[in-house]
Amino acid sequence: MTNESKAIVLVMYTLVAVGVVMVYSASAIYADQVFHSPTYFLRRQLFYVVLGSFLFFLCSTVDPYFLKRHSILLMGIAVVLLIAVFLPILGHSAGGARRWLRLPLISFQPVEYAKLAMCIYLADYLSRKRQPITTGSLSVFLPPFVLLALMFILVIAQPDLGSCIFLFLLMGILFFLSGIRLRYIVLVLLLVTVLFAFLIWQAPYRMSRITAYLDPWKDPRGSGFQIIQSFIAFGLGGVRGVGLGQSTQKLFYLPQSHTDFIFSIIGEELGLIGALVVVGLFVVFFFFGNRLAQRCRDPFLRLLAFALVIFITLEALINFLVAVGLIPTKGLPLPFVSYGGTALIFHMISVGILVSIDRRSSRRSNR
Repeated sequence: MTNESKAIVLVMYTLVAVGVVMVYSASAIYADQVFHSPTYFLRRQLFYVVLGSFLFFLCSTVDPYFLKRHSILLMGIAVVLLIAVFLPILGHSAGGARRWLRLPLISFQPVEYAKLAMCIYLADYLSRKRQPITTGSLSVFLPPFVLLALMFILVIAQPDLGSCIFLFLLMGILFFLSGIRLRYIVLVLLLVTVLFAFLIWQAPYRMSRITAYLDPWKDPRGSGFQIIQSFIAFGLGGVRGVGLGQSTQKLFYLPQSHTDFIFSIIGEELGLIGALVVVGLFVVFFFFGNRLAQRCRDPFLRLLAFALVIFITLEALINFLVAVGLIPTKGLPLPFVSYGGTALIFHMISVGILVSIDRRSSRRSNR
């Protein structure tokens, strides 16, 4: 492995280690109350780490051109899995949303796989269509738009507007990197903004998130409760933190303290210093991931590497911004850190593909 790959893997496992510790710290009391075992979430997270590590090493040996040859198939599987969520036998509802598939040995969220599949598909398609893209042809965007629109509709129907917005942002960045003219991006952005505004307006619970974002103290015991508790966590933590395991916000004050809002618990227990260390690790990940992508001469490898790096760091950025109240709540986990098997496994798979890309690119450059 090159220095870039080594740095990325080191950062990944450092964040995974932080995640294991913080998941246990944030969930032990809740797990003891609900499941009568303080280590319930810890044991499951360790299992996901082991499974994710196996898949990481497996994917690091897979030729990325194998993924290129089967990119359409991978997207087709994503669409099928997103449809299967709505089947009574396979789909499972939780928290008012139908986002899970329950199979005999495993349960997972297909949208996490769909994010990775979209990265592979767009990297393949856009790298093959560089010439018509640079000339400003609009017809070249029709096939991916139709396929991606179908996927977006299925995700919104779950409903999961947060993941849909994330997928759209990721798609827009990849189109921009492929050389699409800026005016097309602005036009689509305006149209999609109107669509998202309508979807938010027609759903009261989505509107409540917007009002809570604008003024959480207007409804401190309702829609603004979660973000206010997140603010309190950071305030209690100060610069040095209250100490590992000493959080009070995890005592049934801050909802989802071991999942979407684990960064708030990090800020409370480890303080500003600990929070900045976590943010810094993702900055290092982005820096070396960007260097890895720039070293790739092949357009497909370069665009896929950029896509995977953006996939992970954009999720982290959104999670940070939600935790500190700079954007409305989106329900996205903190990569490698938050509790949750599906997200952790597919993030580790993405890093495995990055390592595979680096190996393949290094072999090509040494010829």
